[in-house]
Amino acid sequence: MANKVIDLFGTRTALTITLASLASSTVGVGRQSTLVDNTTTRHHAAVVYCKVTVGTTPTINRSIYVYLVRYDDSAIGDDAVGATDAAQTIVNAKLLGVIAVNSASSDLSYYGVFDTSGLGALGPKWGITIVHDTVAALNATGSNHVIAYIGYDPEVQ
Repeated sequence: MANKVIDLFGTRTALTITLASLASSTVGVGRQSTLVDNTTTRHHAAVVYCKVTVGTTPTINRSIYVYLVRYDDSAIGDDAVGATDAAQTIVNAKLLGVIAVNSASSDLSYYGVFDTSGLGALGPKWGITIVHDTVAALNATGSNHVIAYIGYDPEVQ
C-alpha cells in the first residue's frame, strides 16, 4: 500500500492588524500585521482568511491587496517589516491575493481566502500587509475587519 501525503492543519488564529480607518493608497502604503513566530509550530504554509469592510462611498472597481511579508528572525525582512502591527510601505513583498471592490456602497464587507504555499515556505516569522486603493478610508470600526490564518504542513499517512 502506497503512502499518502495529506495536509495537517493547525488551529485558527487571529492576526493582529489595525485596519480601522486605514487610508487609501496608490503607492503601496498600508498596514502590516504583528508577525507570527513560526519557530515552534514550523508551519510550511498557511491559509489566510480576510474580511475587510470598506468605508463611506468607496470607488467601484478598486482593490484590496494582501501581501505576504517574511522576516528572518535576525535583521532582514520584506520591505523593512517590523515585529508589530504598524504602517508599512510595500515595495517588493510578494502579493498573496487581491479582493475586488465591485460596489460604491458604503460599509460593505469583502472576503478573501488565500493560500501562501505558492510563495514558498513561511520561514521563521511572517505576517501580512494590507493596502487598498478604494479612495475612501476603510470602515472605522475595528471589529468589522477580521484577519486570521490556519497553518498547515504536509504529513505522510
